[in-house]
Amino acid sequence: MITNLIVCSVFYFVAIHAENIVMTEVFIIRVEPDMFNWTYEGDPEQFVYQPSLLNSPDLPSWINYHYSNRYHAGFLYGVPPEDHKPEVYLEIVALNRKTYETKYHVLPIHIIEKLNPAKSEVHLKIDNLNVEDMFDTERIKRLKDVFTDTLWKDSLPDLYVTFLASAVQLGARLPLNPSEGEGVVIRIGSRAHLSPELIKLQKEVKPLWKHTSCPRDFKRTTVERTFRDAGFALDWCVFRLIEDSSSAMQQHSSTSLEKLEKLSNLEEDRWDSISRNEVPQRSYTHDFAFTILVPIFVMTILALMLSFILCFHHEGISKGMEDTPKHEINHYATIHRATHSLRSLSNNRDLPCLSPEMTSRSHTASPTSTLRGMHCRPSPPPYVRPKFKPDL
Repeated sequence: MITNLIVCSVFYFVAIHAENIVMTEVFIIRVEPDMFNWTYEGDPEQFVYQPSLLNSPDLPSWINYHYSNRYHAGFLYGVPPEDHKPEVYLEIVALNRKTYETKYHVLPIHIIEKLNPAKSEVHLKIDNLNVEDMFDTERIKRLKDVFTDTLWKDSLPDLYVTFLASAVQLGARLPLNPSEGEGVVIRIGSRAHLSPELIKLQKEVKPLWKHTSCPRDFKRTTVERTFRDAGFALDWCVFRLIEDSSSAMQQHSSTSLEKLEKLSNLEEDRWDSISRNEVPQRSYTHDFAFTILVPIFVMTILALMLSFILCFHHEGISKGMEDTPKHEINHYATIHRATHSLRSLSNNRDLPCLSPEMTSRSHTASPTSTLRGMHCRPSPPPYVRPKFKPDL
């Protein structure tokens, strides 16, 4: 059994040195072949690393691991919370893909309390970079210089990074162009109060907060050139200022404690429904008055007004008839009778001539029948031109 293990080249190595990290501050631990006493043999991608918590299958929630093809190394990064125990042990298993040699490394981590934690923070999202780009200390220094030289000069003594994560890890989408950066979400904090320049910048970008994330080059601010010259393209829709908070992790832990307190006091804060007698009663008298009585009252007034108008108009017509002289009325009646007679005669003339059979069948005995006095006039003979002799 021991011989087989030696052939497989399984070697257990426990590290003697430990890594010291500070609460509420981002740490970056580089995992390289030197940690396992290995050297490159031509292929930089021949080593694979698998970190985890000692005797656990995965890392703690506040520690992230990323392997960088650019640096050919792995990186452990994160922010230790304030309420965590002072010592953490990580185990890193390394594999040589060429020789299939495996090595085991235990990495002790000591968590040191931050003496002067940050009270104010600036939340940023950088679109043109990946998380591995922020492992470069020179780039972090350039970002700090933008604030200490221009926007937040009072933070020069103690400005540090309080949060670092990939935008894709936090739910953002991958860029359509693979050559573009995935995006980095970062926070920098200090004990100094926020400067008027930062407050003015936040007011400038505040209308963009209704957008979850802005497209690239969607908005250019007054300090856009300052960040672009340093190599940072910011998403201004995510720009935030956080006042009076020790760190992002402290805020997260306090939120978790509040949730636990709410769950523990759930029974005490349980809502009791009111009784039926305590339910307020509503009177529908006003609704009834406005809905039914008011329209009926208006309709009654309109009907009375219309009745008065019609009555007065009828009285006016009767008065006019009484004032008219009698001879004018008789003259008008005579003209009306003559007109009626002429209209009746014209209608009778237009009726077609009935045959004797039709006439005999009709009710001629009726005194009111119009067929009794009807006579059909025969048509005149056709006109024939007389013939004259030519000698005449």
